Amino acid sequence: MRNFVMTSESVTEGHPDKLCDQISDAVIDAYLAVGLRAGVIAECAMATGVTFLSVRSGAEAPVDLAALTRRVIAEVGYAPDGAGPWDAPTVMLDLAHGPALAAEALAAGRARHMVSAFGYACAGSDTAMPLPIEAAHRIASGLDAARRAGRLPWLSPDGQAQVAVRFEDRRPVALEAIALSLGHVAPMSAEAMAEEVLAAVVGPALAGGPLGIGPGTRVVVIPAGGAAGPQAHSGLTGRKAADDAYGSFIRRGGPAMSGKDPSRIDRIAVYAARQAARALVAAGLARECEVQLSYVVGDKTPVTVEVETYGSGAAGDTALSRRLREATDLRVGAIAERMGLWELPGVRGGRFYRDLARYGQFGRDALNPPWEDVEALAARLA
Repeated sequence: MRNFVMTSESVTEGHPDKLCDQISDAVIDAYLAVGLRAGVIAECAMATGVTFLSVRSGAEAPVDLAALTRRVIAEVGYAPDGAGPWDAPTVMLDLAHGPALAAEALAAGRARHMVSAFGYACAGSDTAMPLPIEAAHRIASGLDAARRAGRLPWLSPDGQAQVAVRFEDRRPVALEAIALSLGHVAPMSAEAMAEEVLAAVVGPALAGGPLGIGPGTRVVVIPAGGAAGPQAHSGLTGRKAADDAYGSFIRRGGPAMSGKDPSRIDRIAVYAARQAARALVAAGLARECEVQLSYVVGDKTPVTVEVETYGSGAAGDTALSRRLREATDLRVGAIAERMGLWELPGVRGGRFYRDLARYGQFGRDALNPPWEDVEALAARLA
């Protein structure tokens, strides 16, 4: 695939699916911030006025989970005001905990699930991310920033940004289209929304990037017909897996990342694959590459370490795959330890994974996640 149009989407922090991701990862942060390695799995679902949170772990929760859930909902922008279903949202809890769950989760550094994890990186971007998803995330985060700052006071916390980019010879050459679906707390026409959002958000979000809005770019703004949010459509942890990763640009495994602590190989292997791909690009060994890591239940090491450079590699893909396997430790028990994934919430004021649950888990250089630190690995690969 050399010449194509690729689309990707990002949603704002108040979209119900992303709100569920943030609640689930706030639970992970709460456990890890106090040093609990408990094999936590947190899943959330929500609809009008009701949030359901299921948590399985090897230890009792160190915080009031219902209060934590309400706090995340309020901080996103659905603050109680006495005028709607979020005045006092009902939180239903399903909790299971016990030492046996932790022992099972942390046993012997072996994979407990089969997973094929994919990571990607490309040159031409400061974040080494494909342009469709990077542009969509910039617009989504810009919408939230404009709402919080009062520059677009009519915006609700729930919105969606979709971006289509034309590629020739696998390089972005034109911004084909932008589509925005926006919740609003005051009546506005699509034309008025478009004028304000283009000036306050879209233009600044794309400024300095490789492509901007051109004469052929189609821009569509769709009012949601109200504030949208959980009172209009439901949310579920893990339903925005493409938004979390690379959009539609590469292959991806099925499992969600949010709501799982670092005992889960289906979360941490994706981080390892991203670090490997970005290191290969940083070392000058490829202009772009996809890394696949596959693990089988019971194994300590991946059964597959594969590199795909789409013809851009300085060496053959087989040789680069072999070099990667020799240069980094991809054992199940080693990934979290060498990246410090267990300790991150504790050393960062009690909050790390929740911030990754919006605007994607990769290319987030401002958050300084360890999988984006590739200097040492790139040096070993070069």
